[in-house]
Amino acid sequence: MRLLYAAIAVVVIGLAAALSIWATLRGSLPELTGEIAAQDLDAPARIERDAEGVPTIRARSRRDLALATGFAHAQDRYFHMDLMRRSAAGELAELFGAALVDTDKKLRVHGFRRIAETIVRQSSEPERELLEAYAAGVNAGLARNRVRPWEYLLLRSEPRTWRAEDSMLVAFSMYLNLNDSTGEEELARARLRSVLPREMFAFMHPFGTEWDAPVVGGVWRAPPIPGPEVLDLRTGEARTAAITAPRSLAALEEKPFAGSNSWAVAGAYTRDGAALLANDMHLGLRLPHVWYRARLIVESEGDAARDLVGVTLPGLPLLIMGSNRRVAWGYTNSYGDWTDLVAVELDPADAGRYLTPDGSEAFTSRRERIAVRGADAVPLEIRETRWGPIVDKDEQERPLALAWTAHYPRATNIHMLNFEAVRSIEEALGAANGVGAPVQNFVAADAEGRIGWTLMGQIPVRANYDSTAPASWRAPNTGWIGWRSPEQYPRVVDPPSGRLWSANARMVDARTSVDFLGDGGFDLGARAAQIRDGLLSLSQASAEDMLAIQLDDRALFLARWRDLLLELLDERALANQPLRALARKRIERWSGRADANDVGYRIVRAVRLQIRSDVFETLTAAARVQHPGIRFTPSAQFEAPLWRLVTERPAHLLDPHHQSWTQALLASVDAALKDLMTSCAELEQCTWGKQNMLAMRHPLSAVLPFASYWLDMPPEPLSGDAAMPRVQGVAFGASERLVVSPGKEEEQGYIQMPGGPVDHPLSPFYGAGHSAWVEGKPAPLLPGDAQYILRLTPVH
Repeated sequence: MRLLYAAIAVVVIGLAAALSIWATLRGSLPELTGEIAAQDLDAPARIERDAEGVPTIRARSRRDLALATGFAHAQDRYFHMDLMRRSAAGELAELFGAALVDTDKKLRVHGFRRIAETIVRQSSEPERELLEAYAAGVNAGLARNRVRPWEYLLLRSEPRTWRAEDSMLVAFSMYLNLNDSTGEEELARARLRSVLPREMFAFMHPFGTEWDAPVVGGVWRAPPIPGPEVLDLRTGEARTAAITAPRSLAALEEKPFAGSNSWAVAGAYTRDGAALLANDMHLGLRLPHVWYRARLIVESEGDAARDLVGVTLPGLPLLIMGSNRRVAWGYTNSYGDWTDLVAVELDPADAGRYLTPDGSEAFTSRRERIAVRGADAVPLEIRETRWGPIVDKDEQERPLALAWTAHYPRATNIHMLNFEAVRSIEEALGAANGVGAPVQNFVAADAEGRIGWTLMGQIPVRANYDSTAPASWRAPNTGWIGWRSPEQYPRVVDPPSGRLWSANARMVDARTSVDFLGDGGFDLGARAAQIRDGLLSLSQASAEDMLAIQLDDRALFLARWRDLLLELLDERALANQPLRALARKRIERWSGRADANDVGYRIVRAVRLQIRSDVFETLTAAARVQHPGIRFTPSAQFEAPLWRLVTERPAHLLDPHHQSWTQALLASVDAALKDLMTSCAELEQCTWGKQNMLAMRHPLSAVLPFASYWLDMPPEPLSGDAAMPRVQGVAFGASERLVVSPGKEEEQGYIQMPGGPVDHPLSPFYGAGHSAWVEGKPAPLLPGDAQYILRLTPVH
């Protein structure tokens, strides 16, 4: 009986503890209704939330709107905001401990907190006032909670107050997402080029391919296959390297492109004569989710009035993408070349100095102190040059400095605010050219049925040097010699086709791209071409047609690979090979889509990746022998030379492990099938969805596995992949899907977004809208009727 009483007591104590934790966590839920007095507010404002928690924020001035937006962001997403500013500033170890010190060291190199302070100080008075009002709203929302946000309860820490410069750190976090912030890719490319014969490197790294689908200009034809006099893998040192170089254990998975789809259709080609804009931005999928839906209204007269709808970024007081009722706009990452490695030449007379066009100059030293939770602070010293911080060294042991647009205060601002008042395509494109942000393709449509494209962001002017490899900037008139003026930016307005499309690939003719953007790793044009062809097939487009293209998972890019495999897996290849025979049957039955239930798609995809990896590693064997610590990866444009090699099959570029290209390709097939069989008990069960299973997780679920059921979104097998409009990976994909006709937001406006609007698992809004995103079901762009109204009143 005593044991029974003891067991009951343990259960009761456990339940009491659980109830106490539950009650404490509930205490960190924000207030959704009532009236709150807010410091620094000039006039009453309101935060109205619909049934899914999407807010409509109303104020009587733009400044008060910024304050109320900050209040709402802090209520729903403060931990998210904190992570973004800490990741940019290199201040994660202060919250999470010593495990993130090395991460902070890499981030501190950029000095983003110092740059953010400079940007705020140099901003115009109205912009600074807006940032400060937003910060006041954030801190008011944070202070209003009875209990600090639940994440800080679990971490046993206190949230820091928000400052105006923290908003600029959030902007820098997007640079880290969208740009090469280390120069590692440029350095790897340079070391590969130093080993490969010049013609071979050029063949493997074309500027474009036959898949190109620019809005202006044509395709890029790859150079011919270099002959055996350039490189012969069957003889000499090249053969030895190809045989002895270590191989990767698995196929090189193609990296996901942090980018987007965006397109516009002019009114002359739509069902009701109104222009349409579609945008889905592809980013990492995590919780809290990157974007925050909102409608922002300034209830005023004339030009001061605002009615904005779309997505915001918690941490910034403005609409990132959406519509102002006259113009709608969206983005895709440009993949221009925005970072350069500078080979710094030391002064022979003094190793503490380096040579510049103006003579010898001393390195500067920046001392940082990394706060670490539960441990002593870690000091860090960073050497800097006039071009940027030292991040590495080249083969000649020269220091390498990183020149990155993000390091220049001029390149970052909050001029996106200007989109709120534009009324025409010309005004929108002009505003875009003045924005300081990661350089984006900017696509817009207006209420008059017109459409346009340009580049948004600040672009350096390069002197005549090769920006794809580390170069010395010692001589006069080398390096970056200024910034592009707005009138120099390329634009396309009302094209004859009445359509514009953008999908991270080259947008204009090759010469303009080379001169203006450089090459920062454009995507293959297959996705852009599929969007283009879908748009051109529509004579009277509707919002529903735009959704159909966004959800298009036809794997047109892999069709020729399917045909190649069916040709390869002939009767002779299938003899006494039951696994190959089964694979052929599944390939024959493939639907032609990246369907979650399809086995054939997964097989074709896996075999192509394995062939791509095997061919690339054979060609780069000598470089991997000379540089064992460098990871060489093929660019997206490698598809063109790869296809020529596997179809033309030159003997001198055959892997010397094999006697024929057929043998080599079948070996790749077998390796891919073997790898699939390690994941699936039976090949028949190896569906694409079993690999492409959504893993949208909260960062704290990794340390709270018992809570992952409540914190993470459900694992879902998803259709879609990289080289098609429906971009979808395990933890990467459409961060939103939006279609809107400016001026007709009620009739032709929808949005889908994963993850939900809030980051509190006990909120009724946690995960709201997520299942519709999974299923591809559109929701109205405008928030629904107000179910919860929170009134903010001035303190007099």
